[in-house]
Amino acid sequence: MMDSFRPRLQRRIFDAKTRLVMGRDRAALTEMLAVERLAPQALAALVAERSARIALHAFRTTEFYREHYRSAGFTEADVAEPSNFTSLPALTKQHLQDAPDALVSATSRPRDRLPSRTGGSTGRPLIVQNDRTAPTAALWWRVHSWWGIHPGDDVAYIYRQSRRGRAKLAHTLEWWPTRQVLLDARGTTADSMEEFARAVDRVRPRLLTGYVEGVADYARHVSSGIGPPAGLRAISVTASSLHAGQRTVIEQALGAPVHDTYRSAEVSWIAAECSGHRGLHVLADRRRVEVVDADGVTVPDGQTGEVLVTDFDNRVFPLVRYRIGDRTRVLSGPCPCGRTLGRIDHLDGRVADILRAPSGRTVSGGLGGLFNPWPGAVRQFQVHQGRDHRISIRYVAGPDPAAAAEAAEQVRRQVAGFLAGEVAVEAVPVSAVDSSGGKARLVVSEVTTKGGVPEGEKTFLPGGAPRVYTQGSADR
Repeated sequence: MMDSFRPRLQRRIFDAKTRLVMGRDRAALTEMLAVERLAPQALAALVAERSARIALHAFRTTEFYREHYRSAGFTEADVAEPSNFTSLPALTKQHLQDAPDALVSATSRPRDRLPSRTGGSTGRPLIVQNDRTAPTAALWWRVHSWWGIHPGDDVAYIYRQSRRGRAKLAHTLEWWPTRQVLLDARGTTADSMEEFARAVDRVRPRLLTGYVEGVADYARHVSSGIGPPAGLRAISVTASSLHAGQRTVIEQALGAPVHDTYRSAEVSWIAAECSGHRGLHVLADRRRVEVVDADGVTVPDGQTGEVLVTDFDNRVFPLVRYRIGDRTRVLSGPCPCGRTLGRIDHLDGRVADILRAPSGRTVSGGLGGLFNPWPGAVRQFQVHQGRDHRISIRYVAGPDPAAAAEAAEQVRRQVAGFLAGEVAVEAVPVSAVDSSGGKARLVVSEVTTKGGVPEGEKTFLPGGAPRVYTQGSADR
């Protein structure tokens, strides 16, 4: 009786509080839920209109975009034309590093700027400014509703600890009576996971959300004898590629479905799985996702490319056609859930996830799906390349070590073939892959290059033809 009464009470209190102090987010949520089922043509028109609007805002209010677009031959009238949007030059991480102040909108107020720092997993950390007035809460309310989770429900987190002392107390009071328990992913131990498990057992959260590797580690701890937590209804993961083997391990150990999400420090809540698990729905009314080749040209649906993301809500630090550093492909056709929001596949690694041979031949893309033909054979894997170019495919075996070894051998041969036999490749079973704070890189490479991609370097994309990069190529 009490188990069902408390969630109902929390939801009523949450709804009452948000009516008083979060009216803008509640209105945004109502709009978002309506947009999800727009006719495709109407949704496309909305996306085009909002794309041109944010690009024009960036041009008019920031020093960087005026110069960026004018130097590429675009006038203000050109930028305002929706059909020109996909021809506008992309924004790169290098731009953010070189001139972050020039991207701040002249019309923004300092109190509306919320600094956000990337983890720096692919290079030097970046600091961007999020828009404090954006309806960010409504974004996660929306996605959680797809999984049957109310924003007032209790939640367990496996993230970095970001609040301590008074800040932590203030956060707890702000969210009362909703309860939140946290496992700090930066330094988990058997004792900290045991303490977290006891808190989860006591609170019985309906949602567990966290970094992929952190959640997978906790799932393995639970499977060692604790048993799945009571009351859990959904699991949300982010920050790394979710492998099929990891999904299986997590769901079996924790007894709830896993939902992959695409989020970042630069742009929160880009895409997420619905309960149908047929790819990730892009939150297209608030973010635009384009998948392009190395020259910035849109690739056909089903073909893997680099992600450009545009945030329609960030008006203090516009991110327009931002080359975020991830790879995926657009999925065609409707989703059984009935939502018309377009879908992308699970991330296929980052642009920086590259293997190199001494000749200059490289492999980029397709690595995240190496073990897909053998679902469940391995729980997780990581590709490590040493300074001598030798490659180790480090994998954590699933329930059948022999099947895992056989799959790993097939993958080893495949990777060796990608690099035309130039590099020695081995498959190595391990108990865990390298990770930091609950996050793990798909590729860890110690091979160094000068100036990024060398002149004339040949890149092989599995399933496609080699691409030759020259100094005149697009941002890379």
